Amino acid sequence: MNINLTEEDLSQMPSALRTQLLHWQMAKMSTIRQTSFTGYSRQPKKSAKQLSLVLQPECQVRDSEANNTRITLTQLYDAGITKQGMPIRVRLKRDRAQELSRNYINSMEISSRGTIVFQGQEFDLPSPLATEVNGSPAGGWEYIEIKKDAQWVRLEELRQIFRQTSHT
Repeated sequence: MNINLTEEDLSQMPSALRTQLLHWQMAKMSTIRQTSFTGYSRQPKKSAKQLSLVLQPECQVRDSEANNTRITLTQLYDAGITKQGMPIRVRLKRDRAQELSRNYINSMEISSRGTIVFQGQEFDLPSPLATEVNGSPAGGWEYIEIKKDAQWVRLEELRQIFRQTSHT
């Protein structure tokens, strides 16, 4: 059985239900990825009784265009990928790091709204934060790291998880 949900369907869904649905799908994809490393199987990937959930945008967008869709920090939070209180650090560009004698600016965390607050300013997009910290343009997806499961993870990796699970 296939269930197709459009962006409009997802936007009208209660946020708690949407979050649970995305968590379920992330867990399902994780299980599939783990079992796919055990070896190549010639059996079909779907059996007649297997339930698959396909989340589709209301307007079908080519993959190259979909990768350029702006994703916000609150979207990662709403999807359960980030959580309130997760530590944040921003990597400094070489010249700024030498100037400050350090490689990262720490002491930030995910807020209760899913954003990051730095020096009293709230950021929902990563690049303006990375630019503010570095004093010159910087790509936030590459420069910002979040401590998840006791490891520092680039925000870019979490964005990829979001794209894989939500098809936005």
